[in-house]
Amino acid sequence: MRLVTALCGVLLLAACAAPAPAPAGPPASAAPTPRSPAPTPGLCGDPGLDDKQVAFPSGHGTFLAGYLLGTGDVTLVLAPQASATGCSWLAWAKGKAAAGYRVLAFDFNGEGRSPRADTGHGSDDVTAAVAFARTAGSGRVVLAGASRGATATLIAAARLDPPPAAVISLSGPGDYAGESARAAVPKLTAPVLYVAATGDSAFATAARSMYDATPGERRKLVLVPGSLHGTGLLTITAEGTAEATRAVDDFLRTIA
Repeated sequence: MRLVTALCGVLLLAACAAPAPAPAGPPASAAPTPRSPAPTPGLCGDPGLDDKQVAFPSGHGTFLAGYLLGTGDVTLVLAPQASATGCSWLAWAKGKAAAGYRVLAFDFNGEGRSPRADTGHGSDDVTAAVAFARTAGSGRVVLAGASRGATATLIAAARLDPPPAAVISLSGPGDYAGESARAAVPKLTAPVLYVAATGDSAFATAARSMYDATPGERRKLVLVPGSLHGTGLLTITAEGTAEATRAVDDFLRTIA
């Protein structure tokens, strides 16, 4: 009995003397916290944007980058077309800022200065941009998208709560990258302007189809001459530019 008691005492002392296990570290698969992209000197070839650059959470573990101009009570959130960034809006954005609007133009996930996230859709990026615009102090937001940016914008607008003040679609396709604006527009409650060039035939057809599917009386369809596409309708001097610009300006005046 004494021998058993002595052995138990030895084992107890050994257990007490053993070093405590090291605390468990983070799982090997844990991703580092993403960093907000640093400002890019001379963004869009314009040193005047050096202090206008912004970055905001995308909602998918990374950030979206863009620039913010103006100080108005209404913010225009601008979504670019494929193979383009927020820089594609710059000339028009400057004009709108000078006219009294705040203007937020951003780069989609994985494009321009926005790091790539493996999840999410274009409409999620638009939703994140609206959240940032509202947090930054603007309760009234107008969404404007060019081509695939218009598809994403229409989809986001249909689910935003509260809805945007208005939506502008420039040459928006009905479907893009697995998302369907055709399915979203019957749910829209905000005023909507669809603009496309007649010579950009597939997009003119899509504009008419989505206009027909949009409920209510606060919708407008403007088909202009020529074949300009997306932001080109507002930023390139060619056939159809004057008509498109006038339609957008008139629409903004009526709702904002």
